[in-house]
Amino acid sequence: MLTVCAIILDYFGSSKTMTCLASLMDQGLDTVMIVDNSGNPEANIQLQEALAKFQQQDIPFVMHQMASPRNLGYAAGVNTALRWMEKNHPHHYYLLINNDAEATPGMLQELLKFMRQHERRALCAPVIDMGPRRIPGFWYQRFSGLMFSHHLFGTFPFLTGCCLLVDRRIVDNGLFDEEFFMYGEDVELNWRLNASGWKIACANQATVQHEGVGSSRQGDYFYEYHMTYGHLLLVRKLAKQQWEIPLFYLGRIITFTARAVIRTIRYRSFVPLKAWGCSLREHFFLRNLHNK
Repeated sequence: MLTVCAIILDYFGSSKTMTCLASLMDQGLDTVMIVDNSGNPEANIQLQEALAKFQQQDIPFVMHQMASPRNLGYAAGVNTALRWMEKNHPHHYYLLINNDAEATPGMLQELLKFMRQHERRALCAPVIDMGPRRIPGFWYQRFSGLMFSHHLFGTFPFLTGCCLLVDRRIVDNGLFDEEFFMYGEDVELNWRLNASGWKIACANQATVQHEGVGSSRQGDYFYEYHMTYGHLLLVRKLAKQQWEIPLFYLGRIITFTARAVIRTIRYRSFVPLKAWGCSLREHFFLRNLHNK
């Protein structure tokens, strides 16, 4: 029998985590790992109380919990859980699901069925239902850093980290590149897998409902900074040749400067411009520091 463990990161969102957990009750999971990534004692107590109440019912899977003393970010948070599971209770598959996402009936079985149809398929995702939109995946433009819903010149497909079924064959001391704190790690993962000959695809018969920006708010500094910083990190990760790097930086400077200006006008706040400037400065400062 194939075993599946779901991994959920919680960041000051115990109520969302409980809703996500409830949606996983009838999915046929063997294990669920909850990672408290808030780094806050009060948030941890709130999560523990919610989990204790949840466990009073008849639960069809084993539950494990981890608490980080600080916010590790998405990539390191997931990797920490994967390392612990691989060392103590390895599974054939791992379902990574955001705590603001909800599995629909039969989602996991459709993902497993889809995954087993191809020997080299190591990553698949359900269609993301965001209400007015249904998203089967994205296409990332290496030059500009823009994302599209369909193939265009210079783009490659990637599955967002909102909900992913992962074959343990690609879990090697973790899964994501921990240089990414938040945003961009899923793009890098898909690029790396594709380059290694693994197959990725969306299972169109499976659906997950997703709220959207879960642990951050669009327009605030946290979101704007980490989103743009992640796109800057992708420059060197996605470059095939050395000469592509300056072109990729140029493309992002044009794209994200325009984006910051538009969002500054939209939100009537200088936060997007400030965050973009800080991410640029810190990225190149850290890069120069690393090269010395």
